[in-house]
Amino acid sequence: MQSRPVRFGRLVELLLNDRLVVRFAVLFTLAVAGFLICQAIAYLWLPQGLLRGASVGAVVAGNEAAGSFMIEWARIIAWNLPILILVFVAPNLLRLVGIPMGYAPAITMTAYMGIITGTNSFTMAAEVGKIAPSLEWLANPGFYEIAAFVLAAAATYEITRWQVVTVGGKESMVRFHPVHGGWRSRQLWVGLTGAVAVLLAANAWEAQRIFEL
Repeated sequence: MQSRPVRFGRLVELLLNDRLVVRFAVLFTLAVAGFLICQAIAYLWLPQGLLRGASVGAVVAGNEAAGSFMIEWARIIAWNLPILILVFVAPNLLRLVGIPMGYAPAITMTAYMGIITGTNSFTMAAEVGKIAPSLEWLANPGFYEIAAFVLAAAATYEITRWQVVTVGGKESMVRFHPVHGGWRSRQLWVGLTGAVAVLLAANAWEAQRIFEL
């Protein structure tokens, strides 16, 4: 069953645009806006280190750098690559109100990262004190990790197999048939390959920064 969402107007049309660059630009804009808003709120009103050591990632990473750059890089990849696949790509197999579910963490997880950044809750912090919103964020590997996650979600928007629709006031699950080839789409693989490449490069940058602390 083919279905196009009819709610949320122009924004949904842009998020489901045929062109990857449009989908990515809109979704990334929403993600960055969520990040900056939550970072500002955290910086202004939440205590420093509020979430330090409270996340699964912090527990897995520990509070000490690895013995070499390559081991640290591998450790970061081993955490971030499954996140990209399981949190941002796999949920796109389902659509809710016409929206691929991988789009949700693209916004909510970046908002969470904004709180971590604003309160400086990093396990191995490179700065002292809370971190105010600024353009210096563009020179941080975390910015490009977010970009990679969002790109992966946008690139795989059409891998959906099922979607929830409302018929006669009742919700039901129906089969979704991609219009542009699904997994066979060249655009999908270009975007997904680019997302993984950006993620690996950002992880190498992050590993180098940690190893130099």
